[in-house]
Amino acid sequence: MANLNAVLEAAQTLSHDERRRLVIELDALEAREDPRVPANREPLASLRALSGSAHSGFTDISTEKYAHVAAASLDSAD
Repeated sequence: MANLNAVLEAAQTLSHDERRRLVIELDALEAREDPRVPANREPLASLRALSGSAHSGFTDISTEKYAHVAAASLDSAD
């Protein structure tokens, strides 16, 4: 655990690009250790695979746009 803490402390001193490269290297290391992990796996690939799959229960005007358009087009005051 002390080694991990030392690595994490050292990683905090790296630039953004160096940290990104570290993540890529760690992913490559994992791919070599576990053959089930695809060799071309990129950092955060599992999160990107989920993008667009979430749904929100929040509604706004665009959710009910056809009702609003219909109401506006039927307004006789215009």
